[in-house]
Amino acid sequence: MKRILFIPAFLLTSLQISAQTNVSDFAKSLTNDALKKSYELNNAQLESEKTAQDIKSAKATYIPKINAIGAYAYINQDLTVDLPSIQTGISGLNLFEGSQSFGIKGQLGLAAVNAEMVLFSGMQAEYGSKALAEKKNAQEYLSKAKSDEIIQDILQTIDQIALLHQSKLLLDESQKRLDKENLRVIKAIENGLAIPYDRKRIEVAIYRLEAKKQEYEGKKELLFSKLSMITGRSVDDLESQTKELSYLNPWRFVSHDLSNEGSMVNTRPEMQALSSGIKAVDYQIKMEKAKALPQVIAMGSVGYTNLHNTEISTPYHLPVSGQEGNLKANKIEAFPNYIVGVGVKWNLFSGTKRTHEIKKLSLEKTIVENKRKDIKEKLDLLLQKSRTEFKLAEKQMQLKEKEKAVSEDAMNTAVKSYQEGLISITERIEAENSLQQSQMEYVQAVFEQRKAALSYLKAQGALTLESL
Repeated sequence: MKRILFIPAFLLTSLQISAQTNVSDFAKSLTNDALKKSYELNNAQLESEKTAQDIKSAKATYIPKINAIGAYAYINQDLTVDLPSIQTGISGLNLFEGSQSFGIKGQLGLAAVNAEMVLFSGMQAEYGSKALAEKKNAQEYLSKAKSDEIIQDILQTIDQIALLHQSKLLLDESQKRLDKENLRVIKAIENGLAIPYDRKRIEVAIYRLEAKKQEYEGKKELLFSKLSMITGRSVDDLESQTKELSYLNPWRFVSHDLSNEGSMVNTRPEMQALSSGIKAVDYQIKMEKAKALPQVIAMGSVGYTNLHNTEISTPYHLPVSGQEGNLKANKIEAFPNYIVGVGVKWNLFSGTKRTHEIKKLSLEKTIVENKRKDIKEKLDLLLQKSRTEFKLAEKQMQLKEKEKAVSEDAMNTAVKSYQEGLISITERIEAENSLQQSQMEYVQAVFEQRKAALSYLKAQGALTLESL
């Protein structure tokens, strides 16, 4: 079997993944498929897009708003009018003396186009859009964290399939050796050089191998079903690519300065999401405080008014006949009606609502800051733990490689000794079992080393599809 060179574990503090040798192109393709298929990841991205639309809505505050109105109505209204009195030169009467009552009845039609534009929002739109932008950043960082979990899951599933494949190869090798030994024993029995008990011992060993193969088939079926569910590819398609999923080499590293490794925790997406959350709350607090500032709005309108079939009752009487001086009008039309101006809306007192909201947001900010400190401490500990576990996995793998080499030598010696009649069939089978066990343990150690490497990379915040 081809030997693999390992870098000593004590160099781990200055190591970084050399990705090209660790993950096959097919594994990268499956990982990309899993990222595309993930419903949870897709929903997280949709939530981010929703926030992006909210940002556009906030920025649209300064876009002019135009509306049109049209109406028809019946009007019946009493008016009280107090105009400056006018003294007539002939009769000496005073017109419009005191308050006078008028009545209007008629049909009213009107139409208008109105425009309104915010000139100054009191900084609410600015702070609101910035708060939403930080919320979007937090959502994207959390989406990135979910991507890391999917990448880790898919690669570990692929490694489990590779582990099974390597185990199957070892079982097949043992099967061939035992089958060959079984034929040799049969001939020896025929020639009186061995007893049937020797054959029985070999048959028992072969049955044990068959049982392990059955266990392998069950695990393989389950893993391919999981891989199919995660990636969206059919089981048949995945099984046809079994060779592409059979590689299980240790992760390799190249020298790189990680003296500031602890600071890498701050780049973890979970930490960046919380940092963006804190900034978002800061902008929300500023937005609440800005509500004390006035809003300036420009407005304009052009319209048409038509009052027709109108009766106007007045308090006056005709000088000769004494009849009431009522008037009728076929049409009173006003067009165009222009209104242009600037308005200010200033909320001078809103009770204590704004104060309570600012206090509430300040408490929320403190909560998020505490969460960030808590997660920072836990991630620092996780980085230490994953680094230690990787070192142990590396050493364990090297140990199992040496044990495998010893078992291989012992197996070669046992075969020769058995053929020369120096040891019993029991000792020969024990050597076979010992070799099989050591080979399995080595393959398992390689799997654990790869698993620990993935966890270590994730703890550093360096597990990305691009870096594989």
